[in-house]
Amino acid sequence: MATINLSEGPTQKVAEFLVINKKIDDNALVAFNKDGVVCLRNAFSKQWLDKIEQGILKALNGTSENIDIVKKSQDKGRFSFSSQAWKNVSPFKEFIFESPMADIAWPFLESRYMSLFYDFLLIKEAQSNHALTPWHQDHAYYPLKGTKAINCWVALDPIPESTALRFCVGSHQSKTLYRAVNFDDENDDYLHARKDRPETPSIEIGGDEQVSSTEMNPGDMLIWSSYTLHCAPGNHLDKRRAAFSVNWIGDDITYDEIPALDSYLDPSLKTGDRVISDKFPLVRGTIE
Repeated sequence: MATINLSEGPTQKVAEFLVINKKIDDNALVAFNKDGVVCLRNAFSKQWLDKIEQGILKALNGTSENIDIVKKSQDKGRFSFSSQAWKNVSPFKEFIFESPMADIAWPFLESRYMSLFYDFLLIKEAQSNHALTPWHQDHAYYPLKGTKAINCWVALDPIPESTALRFCVGSHQSKTLYRAVNFDDENDDYLHARKDRPETPSIEIGGDEQVSSTEMNPGDMLIWSSYTLHCAPGNHLDKRRAAFSVNWIGDDITYDEIPALDSYLDPSLKTGDRVISDKFPLVRGTIE
């Protein structure tokens, strides 16, 4: 069972690097390959964050391909997340294609080319204390084969360590795919869970595994592998905790026709195809 135990703080801090003129220290890629996650400080200006804010209301009012709102009975606030809004929300599209994000992300894939997989907006409203994000790995939900997939997660608000994401350091290295878990209720099966995969492990913070975390300022960005196990506590603060993430894929990824959310599916693709299409456009590099 992929439960969260927050009785102790994380054992280490996510490796962090400063972005200067879209350039990143070469050591950031070394740390990413070792730990499965890095934090890039000052990656985006307020101008780009304002651009994202312009699209939030439209994304949450039915424009996204998948929208879910979790409201725990004990909480005042809700946990909202939506995906694949970029085609219909022009501020999101501008951010994805015109901001420095693609140039920053591409080196982390170590790939000849990079395509857009999906955008993902996450908002934990004030006092959504019990809206926990259980331990999971992103790739468990994807109809994809391969390893070159990353999540670029941009903080829109100040995020203190108490509400920050937690990562199981190095958990991406085995390339084990675990069973997807249900965000609404981790005790219930996820709709598209693969029963042939092992259960997502329960990770005790302060236990044998190393768990990392870090506070964030608006414009900071986490990058992690789609195989890295991570979780997050609820939001006990009296203010919003929001982030906008963009997920990218590289040249070893192929499509796998298995059940998944609509955000990840494209009927024009067949098992074994490169994941490049109108829905998943090529953004950097060329196909030989």
